Amino acid sequence: MQDKHKRTNRMIKNLFSLQVLLFSSIAYSQVLTYVGSNALVTVQSQTLVYNGGGLQTAGTSVVNNAGNIMISGATSDLMDIGATSSFNLKFTTTTDYGQLYVAGIPQTAITGKVNKEFQSDYLNGTTGRQQTGLPFYNFTIQDLINTFGSNKINFTNGALNSAGRFSFNSMFRWNNYNSKFDQIVVNPDNTTVIGTPMTYYIIPRRDASGTYFWSPTTEVKVFSGRAASDEATTSSNYIFNLSGQAAVNFGYNGNNKNQYGEKYNTYLDDPFRNKTPSWDADYGRNLYQLANPFLTNIDLKFIATNESGLLSDGNYIPNLVGVAYYGNGQINWQSATGANYAGTTIVALTSGGAFQAGDISGNKLVIKPMGEFMIKLNSNAAQTLDLSKTRRFNLTSRADNVNYSVTSAKNASLLDEIPADKVVKQVAVVAYDLDGIEIDRTYYAVSPSAVTGFNPASTTLQAYTTPNASSALDSNVSGSKKIYTKEESLNGGEDINVSDKLYINEANEINFKSKEIPLYITNIAQPYQLKFEVYEKGERATEGLSNGKSFYLKNADGQFIKINDGDSLPMSGAPVLGLYYELPEGATLSTGNSVKFQTLIAKKESNWIVRFAKDWNRATVEVYSAAGQLMNSKSNIPTNADYIIPVNFQAKGVFVIKAISDKGEVVIKKIVN
Repeated sequence: MQDKHKRTNRMIKNLFSLQVLLFSSIAYSQVLTYVGSNALVTVQSQTLVYNGGGLQTAGTSVVNNAGNIMISGATSDLMDIGATSSFNLKFTTTTDYGQLYVAGIPQTAITGKVNKEFQSDYLNGTTGRQQTGLPFYNFTIQDLINTFGSNKINFTNGALNSAGRFSFNSMFRWNNYNSKFDQIVVNPDNTTVIGTPMTYYIIPRRDASGTYFWSPTTEVKVFSGRAASDEATTSSNYIFNLSGQAAVNFGYNGNNKNQYGEKYNTYLDDPFRNKTPSWDADYGRNLYQLANPFLTNIDLKFIATNESGLLSDGNYIPNLVGVAYYGNGQINWQSATGANYAGTTIVALTSGGAFQAGDISGNKLVIKPMGEFMIKLNSNAAQTLDLSKTRRFNLTSRADNVNYSVTSAKNASLLDEIPADKVVKQVAVVAYDLDGIEIDRTYYAVSPSAVTGFNPASTTLQAYTTPNASSALDSNVSGSKKIYTKEESLNGGEDINVSDKLYINEANEINFKSKEIPLYITNIAQPYQLKFEVYEKGERATEGLSNGKSFYLKNADGQFIKINDGDSLPMSGAPVLGLYYELPEGATLSTGNSVKFQTLIAKKESNWIVRFAKDWNRATVEVYSAAGQLMNSKSNIPTNADYIIPVNFQAKGVFVIKAISDKGEVVIKKIVN
């Protein structure tokens, strides 16, 4: 602990550039920290700077924050960014970026603009608009023009024609009350405020001619605005009412039209419910779309959990179905047909007050600044979501049974709070290409309260893939689902009367044990490998399930392979396989087909990562130039999570990555950045 404090102190001493600098405390209540004219303050990556009061910048001072700044003030304090000053939240990679936490200061006392550098994890679709939040107070049309330039986005023509609302470059915000997108147009001029810090926006990437002006995953854009206050008088900044939706008549399968003449089925997407052959009864109902209102991450892991006292983040939503958001290549749009949602949305589902099914790994429930998400309830019982105490600097969820704090520890295990009949055991089947890049995935979940077979009115742990893309263009961009399960019959095997391709499939742990869930793999031309992840109570079961039982895979030869967390299986072609919870009576258990997952060096989103084998305890990773010069070396790396290789996305070239285990095993790969 002593060494840690020394290291922290040393980092803080090195925060500030030795250029002309004035960074001092002021002896009155409104301002604790004053950054003087011409000063340059640099906050390094992975560094926390705490300020227990107000902040003011003056003149041409510059604050470059690549780490975390925490301003914990009071109603008498202020945060004033001078008009000619620059307060910059710097972007390094999609997992390394500056964050700003402001607490207790009234909105009227937060003046001046923060510059947020932004690059997205996801390109939502080649022809679709980018799903984006704008975490600023009173953000205006002019603020967007300052980011994208003039004549890029259509803010002036709201006519219901191809030059207005239906133009490539029109921008919209989601209307949760009436389940529609409202166009953003000037009213009366460019000072028009476009929404709130929690508004869900879809921003065009093409101008009126169809020419692209924004590539969200490859370029950094700067968005500038006033930070949102968490003070009670402006609670609409961060408290969202999950209630009040109008009883809109969508018509059969969404064939009715909204006030703009658009059929609901041309844009309304509910990733929690089935739409084929017909919409489920609550398709699009009790579904809310919103955004992270803060310049820090927010952690949604515990919003369905009845925590108490200092543990609580202030939320308990007992009728929460789950949380979802869009990833890469999932939204495409044509003016004649509307939006097509191809592939599978990122979905996490709850059971017993905890997220236990679907995309529940350590960082999937952390929403970054400018991130957006959907929330689905299973009834119209009114709820509120208070995001002020979900803020978090870390990219992984905080620990269960650890007091809430913006700096609290990362995820551990919530074991005792979940009712026994709501405990979920889950296996993820993930397809990777031979370079270790993920192709697709699917999930199979069992629980004593889960529902076996086709029963859309009762199922709680199921999520559906969208039917295959509707056009050649969409198919090329998003592709069809490559790995999925099919609905099971009560006695096991496929229910031939149901055509759905399932992303998350549930079955009852008791009445469906030792029975088959059909698993399909299609449209993967090259050899690949399957990797298995096993979960229980929402956490990785690295040592197996607590009851000693297991999931099994039936291979194309009818033999059974025991699934262990982290194991992989080399594959080729398009076999029809089977997933089982518990081994069937008389089954033949295969040996030698499953292999331990090997250490991989691969591209994940916009970063290069090392994904370590399960039997690696600690590792060293070295980065060399193409000429053999050592550029970076880091030792004693924990191997329980991916290691992000420190190669800046802007540093183009050829690099050689060398990973060395604590036992001397070596993996080397040449990468082209």
